[in-house]
Amino acid sequence: MKPFTLYHLCRDAFSFVQQPLVDIIVKAAKPDMIFLLGASLNRRRSESIFNETAPASGHISGCCFLILIPDLSNKELYEWQDKIENNCKPLMPVATIVLQSTTFQAWLKTSDRFAVAVWQSAVPVYDSGNLSPVVPLDLPNTFADKDNKKQYTDGLTKAKEFLAGSELYRVRKQHAMAAFMLHQSAEQALRILLKVGTGYYANTHSIDRLIRYAGLVSCQLPDIFPQETDQEKRLFDLLQKAYIDTRYKEDYKISNDDLLCLTEKVRRIHKIVYEFGKSTFNTAVLSSIQ
Repeated sequence: MKPFTLYHLCRDAFSFVQQPLVDIIVKAAKPDMIFLLGASLNRRRSESIFNETAPASGHISGCCFLILIPDLSNKELYEWQDKIENNCKPLMPVATIVLQSTTFQAWLKTSDRFAVAVWQSAVPVYDSGNLSPVVPLDLPNTFADKDNKKQYTDGLTKAKEFLAGSELYRVRKQHAMAAFMLHQSAEQALRILLKVGTGYYANTHSIDRLIRYAGLVSCQLPDIFPQETDQEKRLFDLLQKAYIDTRYKEDYKISNDDLLCLTEKVRRIHKIVYEFGKSTFNTAVLSSIQ
């Protein structure tokens, strides 16, 4: 097991929240296994005229888990994810990937990159003892193969074309359509970053969920939409709802200024995805999508 560095450096911080979160998840889903994929640490330093040497302190502010459950019980995966995340929210914001145990076992048998990486490196914070998967010995060396390169270039090209479409609709004052295309551009970019970076394909249109998942690959992504003020929350909500509301709700409205602000944020996502690809693949592969 080779968990991420933060887990080793802040074991006390993890021990404080790990078991309560596990208890909530076990009660909600009765899983076979729970893996810790990643976490965020907030640091704080306080000083005063009475104490000028206070050390910095840190606390875990969010976690990402893979949860394997034996039976979906006629629920969709996203319903399980929403249920678990809502139950955990009073204690801590978490992002969850829920899979049926048989799916994960099948992925392991075929040396799926995401499944093998989880099995070899993730922290198993809960194990019911009910799984005995056949585990490949080595992580497949497919990170920068031809299929991944093609997926990456195709995905980022689509993201840029959606962005160009959004710009055209904005100039034509079709603001709702511009917002829809902007959503599609962000979705494509985030999904390809997640797929190439981890091997996992997220079947979701939620920008919020894709940012939390893709945050496993890039720590910069959560800072693009901080949502710390009402204005930041309102702006993100406009993008999040653009996929459905722009097509099916007549009351969806977005201003030109809001579109311009969101466009710059989506461009930042593109830049992160491009720089990731630049460091992963031969730069010649990216010449056509700069």
